[in-house]
Amino acid sequence: MTSELKATPPVVAVLVSNGVEAARARVLESLRQQNYKNLQVLVLSSDPDVVKETIAGVLPKASLSEVAEERSFGGAANHVGELVSGAAFYLFLRDDTALAEDAVSRLVDQALESNAAVLGPKIVNWNDESRILSMGYLVDAFGVESAFVEAGELDQQQHDRVREAFTVSGEAVLIRTDLFETIGGFDERLEGFTQYLDFCWRAQIAGARVLVVPAAVAYSLHDESHTVGESDRRNTLKGRQHVVAKCYGWVYLLPVLAGSLLLAILELGYSVLTLRFSHARDVMMSWVWTVLRVGTLWKARRQVASTRQIRDREIRRRQAPGSTRLKSFLQGQIGGDVALRAISGRAGHHMAGIFAPGERRKAAIFWCLLMTVIAFGTRHLLSQGVPAYGQFGVFPDANSMLSQYWSGWREVGVGVSGIGPAGVGLLGLASWVLFGSTELLRDLLILGLLPVGLIGMWRLLTPIDSIWGRVVGTTLYATLPLPYNALLQGEWGILLLLAATPFVMHRVARAYRVSPYGGHSRSIFGEIVSLGLLLALVSAYEPLILMFPLVAGLVLALTCFGGAAVRSAARGSAVVLGAVMLSLLMHLPWLAVLGESDVALHHFLVRSSAQEPIAASELLRFLPGAFGDSWILWCPLFVPVLPLLVGREKRLKLAVIAGLITVAGFGLCWTSGRGWLGDLLGREVSLGSGPLVFAAVGLCWSAGMAPSVFKRDAFLAPSIVRRTAALVSCASLLAAACFLLYESADGRWGAPTNDLRVALSLLDDRDVGPSYRVLWLGAPEVLPLRGTPVGTGNLHMGTSVRGYPDIGHQWHSAPTHAYQQLENAVEIGLSGNTTRMGRLLAPFGIRYVALVKRSTPSFSAGVAAPVEPRVRQALGSQLDLRPLATDPSVVVLLNESWMSSRSQFSEPVRLVGLDEPGELVVTDLSTGIPVLNDRRSSREQRGFVGRGEVLVSESFDANWRLFVDGQNVAPELSFGWAMRFESPSEGPAALWHSRPDSVADRAVIQIVLWLVVAQLALSERRRQRSIAGPV
Repeated sequence: MTSELKATPPVVAVLVSNGVEAARARVLESLRQQNYKNLQVLVLSSDPDVVKETIAGVLPKASLSEVAEERSFGGAANHVGELVSGAAFYLFLRDDTALAEDAVSRLVDQALESNAAVLGPKIVNWNDESRILSMGYLVDAFGVESAFVEAGELDQQQHDRVREAFTVSGEAVLIRTDLFETIGGFDERLEGFTQYLDFCWRAQIAGARVLVVPAAVAYSLHDESHTVGESDRRNTLKGRQHVVAKCYGWVYLLPVLAGSLLLAILELGYSVLTLRFSHARDVMMSWVWTVLRVGTLWKARRQVASTRQIRDREIRRRQAPGSTRLKSFLQGQIGGDVALRAISGRAGHHMAGIFAPGERRKAAIFWCLLMTVIAFGTRHLLSQGVPAYGQFGVFPDANSMLSQYWSGWREVGVGVSGIGPAGVGLLGLASWVLFGSTELLRDLLILGLLPVGLIGMWRLLTPIDSIWGRVVGTTLYATLPLPYNALLQGEWGILLLLAATPFVMHRVARAYRVSPYGGHSRSIFGEIVSLGLLLALVSAYEPLILMFPLVAGLVLALTCFGGAAVRSAARGSAVVLGAVMLSLLMHLPWLAVLGESDVALHHFLVRSSAQEPIAASELLRFLPGAFGDSWILWCPLFVPVLPLLVGREKRLKLAVIAGLITVAGFGLCWTSGRGWLGDLLGREVSLGSGPLVFAAVGLCWSAGMAPSVFKRDAFLAPSIVRRTAALVSCASLLAAACFLLYESADGRWGAPTNDLRVALSLLDDRDVGPSYRVLWLGAPEVLPLRGTPVGTGNLHMGTSVRGYPDIGHQWHSAPTHAYQQLENAVEIGLSGNTTRMGRLLAPFGIRYVALVKRSTPSFSAGVAAPVEPRVRQALGSQLDLRPLATDPSVVVLLNESWMSSRSQFSEPVRLVGLDEPGELVVTDLSTGIPVLNDRRSSREQRGFVGRGEVLVSESFDANWRLFVDGQNVAPELSFGWAMRFESPSEGPAALWHSRPDSVADRAVIQIVLWLVVAQLALSERRRQRSIAGPV
């Protein structure tokens, strides 16, 4: 054997022939032309006489073997072990798939370089090589695949990078021989795609990697127009159930099977309702087929267990979150044609009932039209998703969010101990309910808030005796610029206020028994619990909501006259105060983490940064922003003219109350922006644009009285007043509605198309390699996290771990000594008193400094906030901060003095006294060696450490431990704020954080309190339902 063959491991190409005569010659010819020297070809066929002549003419050196005709692909492929020996790799090939001449060599090279065991090439169309058919698949917990690349996509080399996949499609697959023998080859009971799903799943359980190598190209006869028949569907459904039941351990198998059964029941019911009985039969029989093979499954599970090297938790991290099939259905990718047939068939009788003459018909038509406009204006956001900018942070997986609440440690700032905010825990719980579909949850909690707010406005106006009042008020609420400007600026808090405030105002009006909201006998306790639960839910994300019922209650109390009204005011005040106190009690563990009362009040009263006061013209038009700076946006102010000028008695009183609420909202925003409110209270108050939501609800509430006033009171007013007021109100509403239609043409309401992750992709290491932090600097409206003020001006700062921050960075914590040290280091660097700012940042593990000038990339819509020249000059003068080439929207600086946040030093370094900036400036810590690089979670990292000091750049917390050589090492103070562990020996180690009992106790108490309040609210709602009467 030559030296060249010794350098190339032997590969056996296994071609399983199923009789595709037209393609067989080209497939064999492609194997003959391979530039890989150590390649042998084995053809397996149930009828060797048919293919013998073709093989002899094209590839005479190939071996031919007969397999049983009834043997499946897996059975035929497993036959290879009996026919050949000494091969390092098997290349399994379908007889309708040809290879590029360098495909085998590229696959083998990548296998040797990456130590991968299963590799697939890029599959392109046989007849049109510019179209990609497959580049591997991601799989969810239920075995349903989702392709990385859409079949038929034009190949412009946009996907040409080696990527890890969960499974490959099977046209051509290179498999390491030892792995093939270890896990027992293919499962002969499976057919089609599920054979490779099963094999790749078991391969990863055994510790192998699955890669897709785009440099290797294969040509397949299957094109993108290939349809799946009933037989293929039946085999796929059965195969998925079999693979799931076989590959999961018991801990994960039971909940996954429960979720799979629930999805199967939903799919079965939907198939029956839409008359797809064959599909329903296949869904049911897939479970029957699995149950009947329990004995076979039991043996297969034992075989999988004998080769297991990777836990199911790690396997789940490699899978897609949620249910791929459910998301595809909700997005209309599957089942759409069936839904249309169902609507036009049996469901048509129900639709006819909804659209029967009467108020229901008017309401149904109105909601169909309004939701059509909203959906049309949001169509690109619905199809492409909402980028991560401003407060629209990325949602991590459910376990991560629950861990931020429950674990006692959060990676905000320089690390914070204690219970997390209830908001992030609620998000984790909601994600868990949605089977881990965090992207779906995020879209619902952003794009779904405007429809929820419109429903709330409809409900607020329901007691009014005219359905047209609900139509007017809800339409006006939809035309205001607030939600669309919030989408542009990434203000999730404004969207939450828009969704919740109408519901809050409805409950406040009932508590004060404002006519016509007072016709019910609900107890004070029940109203306190219901309103308190609503306030607690919203204040978990936007605390400003707690101010609205208090201000509304003050307005209602001031408009009460007479003995009965005073009693109602006292009752309402008790309800509002009790609800606010209850909501604060439900967040008490988190408030305790914030520490002093000043910090907690700052959290509630400072909701935006110090900036220029809002101009009166902008304020009265509800901050038009990207929604369009047009005179038409003055129109909403004039819609309530009719009820305010023509109304009488109770209708006029309600319109005036709503008008005073509008004035109060405008007043809060005006006085807060100019600092008058802060001067009055003797502390910093910056409410931002939040009070405008309060004003918007009052405006629409007042406008909703117009149809009732016109019907009952118009004849009492002078003709000229009546006609002028009616004309102004109608024309204003019509103009605002037309402008909404015009703005909906954009499809995004002016929202950005991309976020800074595009410009900052170099910061994302996907949890691989040394641990580091990113220091974010910029105005608060452009930062992707909630920062803290630093220096003078409007500059804020914040940190994130390993790249882009997630939604957990939207909650502050109490200022720690470690974070104050970081603030001091940043202020020294920005003051211009040093040219070694990188060394000041090194102890904090800061590798990158991101100076953000826009909330989105320069080529996308977004908010711009230029950085002061002094900040740019200070950063530009640093000798150890090197600029990197990025988008103009952000300046990224690489800290060349960086030290990993988990480091050791090969040579002794003097660490005593390094808590002073002067000492840090003259000390080079870049020689630190990164350790503990295997990141399991924010609370657990593993890896190899040497003997001696291990520096951990986290706020000192006595609950951290370093486990090495069978010993638990407690931390010591380093740098005056960080941690240092003395490793007694070298070897594998684990750094982990133990949750204090106090955190667990507080979390349990808070969870129990929330459950009790929720149960009381539901029980009260079931017992007593209010029935509102007409005005």
